[in-house]
Amino acid sequence: MKVASPLGKTETAVAQKELENFQENTKGVTSAVLLSTDGFEVASLQVNKDSASRLAAMGSSLAAISSAIAKEAGISECSRLIVESDEGVVAVMKVPNLKPPLALAVVANDASLLGQLLWGAKNCCAALEEKLKK
Repeated sequence: MKVASPLGKTETAVAQKELENFQENTKGVTSAVLLSTDGFEVASLQVNKDSASRLAAMGSSLAAISSAIAKEAGISECSRLIVESDEGVVAVMKVPNLKPPLALAVVANDASLLGQLLWGAKNCCAALEEKLKK
């Protein structure tokens, strides 16, 4: 479900453009969702908007679970979570230093290379941080 964005209209348009740049420059990216920590879609690249909303909700849950696992293991806060299969990858990572906190969930097909995907996603998060930080 897409609710009122925690970002203004201009900031949401900037976020949308960064997701488009990420997809254009990163092989295999099939969808990406910028999400709030409570699981709502802020901006997305997705043909099916219902899928974008579900990815936002699941991405938020995965980020919370990974943070809980890191805390239980006594390691620093989890910065990203990767789910791999033969058909592709799902990666969820926090966008640093934003208020309200946001995360990026990315789905890539088997044409992607994990290192390049993570590098591109990290750069996307850095660009979002730079352009959205108040």
